[in-house]
Amino acid sequence: MATNGKRKIFTDAVAPVVHEAAATAAVRPGALVEQSATGVAESNDASTVFGKQALFADYDILGAGDVDTSYAIGENVIFRKLPQDCTANVLVAASSNITSKGVGLASNGAGVLKIAAATGADKIIAYSDEIINTGASITLVKVKGA
Repeated sequence: MATNGKRKIFTDAVAPVVHEAAATAAVRPGALVEQSATGVAESNDASTVFGKQALFADYDILGAGDVDTSYAIGENVIFRKLPQDCTANVLVAASSNITSKGVGLASNGAGVLKIAAATGADKIIAYSDEIINTGASITLVKVKGA
């Protein structure tokens, strides 16, 4: 089980539409992903890339997976769009000190989110829905879609 007790990625009663594609690299549940013609992988988009949908990998529900087990190359990744105001537990970078709910989060370019710059230069993908310090490791954090 995840170190902070989270056992699901999408937490609303009605989950968003499911998409599936083969992993082109290892994919962690809760990671920001992007789909290409060849499959799906963790997103390497910088925080300043605007215009793309925010898609997050779910855990392997059909294969009895959990939030701590990554998809291997070639496995079918279950992923979903995070609609505005819907909640999910997604990966946030290590050393992120989220001191209040509603903190804007943007891509860090490695499949996880980071605290967005206050300047407005970063595309906000989600807003924190809990107060948490991720400490020394990438952590699942409850967020709302932007």
